[in-house]
Amino acid sequence: MKGFDDKELKNIERYLDKLRIKERDQDDRKIFAEVLDKRTLITLYKLSKKYIQALGGVVSTGKEANVFYADGLVDGEEMPLAVKIYRIETSEFHKMEDYLFGDKRFDMKKISKKTIIYIWAEKEFRNLQKAYQEGVNVPRPVHYLKNILLMEFLGEDEIPSPSLFDLRKNLADFVNPKDLLEEILENVERLVVSAELVHADLSEYNILLHNGKPYFIDMGQAVLLDHPNSISFLERDLKNISRFFEKFGLKFDAGEFLSELMNKIEVER
Repeated sequence: MKGFDDKELKNIERYLDKLRIKERDQDDRKIFAEVLDKRTLITLYKLSKKYIQALGGVVSTGKEANVFYADGLVDGEEMPLAVKIYRIETSEFHKMEDYLFGDKRFDMKKISKKTIIYIWAEKEFRNLQKAYQEGVNVPRPVHYLKNILLMEFLGEDEIPSPSLFDLRKNLADFVNPKDLLEEILENVERLVVSAELVHADLSEYNILLHNGKPYFIDMGQAVLLDHPNSISFLERDLKNISRFFEKFGLKFDAGEFLSELMNKIEVER
């Protein structure tokens, strides 16, 4: 890598080996080996100097990104972190285009496969910031650098909080579905009207139940309200929510709620 000779890289790798004291099994080690190429090692090393005390095991894996647990240090206080590492080599470029082009926050004239991943990580961080500042239930954003995003870990004892999909068979054992639906819609309203964002991939897979409250995750694809496809994305999000809660005998008119949101947006403007 430019700027680092072999000796320096080995020092970085040895340092990261010390950080991996929380690594637990062979599967974790395999995923570390797949994700942590030299570029990512260098980035993680830089972040570890300020934010990461000990890197833990795998929280989730995917085609675009893997998430790891870490014992973190934020503003001088200990804080459990989710370390989201976007894959540079295997991420699917074409799936990101619809959510990036048309976003006035980013100059998309000259991009490569590597830089689009960096932009995506920044985009998720900035989306989380906007949502968090407006009181939407999302993980607290901490920092980002290149293809790595640091945020609050939602869970306990290194085990992530379950998604609504995980709880689809016994959701009522944990929370009143009607109350949960109302809270989700309140958060959608704050996200859209106050933060002026549309999640664009909201479903039972991307809503966690954390301390009895719904939290929206995976905010990378979220778009600004002035994105050309924002309303169609919002309509899809609402239909996903409606479909999920129908299983619990709850009626929710996605079209009517969309109209209410549009009216509130007009009033705010």
